[in-house]
Amino acid sequence: MTMHKNIEKESGMQVSSRVLEQVCRKKIEVILFCLPNAFRGTVYTVGPLPDLRVVRMVSGYRNGRTDDIRWEEKQHSAYDCPGKVWDDYGDRPGRTLEAMAWCVERQESWTVDNPESNHRSVRKQFEGTTREDYHHMEPVLVRKTDVSDEMWPSSTFPIGNLGKPIWHGSSLATVAVVKIDFTPGAIGRGDRSTRVIKELSQSLGTEILSLHVTEITSKRKKRLAEERLAAYNTLAHEFRNILARLGFAYSAINNEIAYVRESWENLIYEKLPEQLNKRLILQRLNQLLQDLLRKNGYPDESNEINRLLRYQEQLMESCLLPQQNEAWLSQKIRPLWLSILSKSDSAQTIKTEIEETLEQLRRSFYVGQDKKLRDNIEVIPQELRTKWVDLAYREISKSTIGMTEQYIDLLDNISLKLPRKTCSLKNFVFLKGLIELIPEMEKRVNQHFETLKSV
Repeated sequence: MTMHKNIEKESGMQVSSRVLEQVCRKKIEVILFCLPNAFRGTVYTVGPLPDLRVVRMVSGYRNGRTDDIRWEEKQHSAYDCPGKVWDDYGDRPGRTLEAMAWCVERQESWTVDNPESNHRSVRKQFEGTTREDYHHMEPVLVRKTDVSDEMWPSSTFPIGNLGKPIWHGSSLATVAVVKIDFTPGAIGRGDRSTRVIKELSQSLGTEILSLHVTEITSKRKKRLAEERLAAYNTLAHEFRNILARLGFAYSAINNEIAYVRESWENLIYEKLPEQLNKRLILQRLNQLLQDLLRKNGYPDESNEINRLLRYQEQLMESCLLPQQNEAWLSQKIRPLWLSILSKSDSAQTIKTEIEETLEQLRRSFYVGQDKKLRDNIEVIPQELRTKWVDLAYREISKSTIGMTEQYIDLLDNISLKLPRKTCSLKNFVFLKGLIELIPEMEKRVNQHFETLKSV
């Protein structure tokens, strides 16, 4: 009998020890109740292949002549845990024969009704305890095909007394042995007591098989659930990775919105060139930095100058939302300017000019949203100007996907010859279909995954 091992590698019964012990105790109680002359019952488990280890599972004895059963925790027996393997108790030349070997290999019962002359009670005869050795042993048999769906190879079985694999030619496997001890002279071969024990042993085999099937089914269900969950997690991870990669569409469409924003601001600078221009201001800051270095020198040990030039160049080439521009200024550009100025010997006038220029840069971020300036752009209708500004200073997310069509309408209605307008319009049309598909894909994938998870 084996517990909690890999099913595919098992070649024995799989039953919980605790449950099996309860079943065996109940069977002993029934047998002793039915047979008044029986005073002790023991169940030995057998298995797995190829060891066929025999272990005393449970043993109980009658309390006097009553039906009260006392259960023995320990007994002076070679079959107490860890028990004996086939090579230790099987019939071998020169070895004392044991009734256990007969029951396990021959799959037949063994009755000791005359222990003084029984050739499988030699050990008791040597010990002088044959007077207590009246007993009957009955193998508990189940069909091999019921234990495993697969055919066991011959190499799985140990060699028996006749030199062939044990149970060769038999469709049955021995999974346990029941031993019932009787008062002297109260048992005979083939009598009613032996028939009762045989019948109840067969029912024990049926119960053990049922427990085995239940355990196997439970393990397979658990393993299947674990495999299903693992497959679910793997697929969910892969699909969510795919959806995450598709999320580039949001960045792509927001880049197109940045083009709409840049086109509007360029139109302002074209029609109202006196307004604060972010690009021109950044160019002025770069020039001030070069002048500062040329006049005063600066040990750029922390690479601050190169970083500042790079940050200002990146801001010059981008067209972020005003609040994003301001965050870039406050977190990246202004701290470096302050650090550089603190380490230079520049005149206060230069430092003041730089501070004022940085403030002009901050204010330039909001030129495109200035209503007074917007009203002065008369080359396009007022309604279209209002819509242009409203859409230019937004970003598309999952919650605002429906607005994409408005950008397509805007570009369609702008009659001005804007750089790459046609290309941007095509991009909006393509990206609109893609970003509208993402939430639907995500919804359906999640629905299917939840269905798979709950199966």
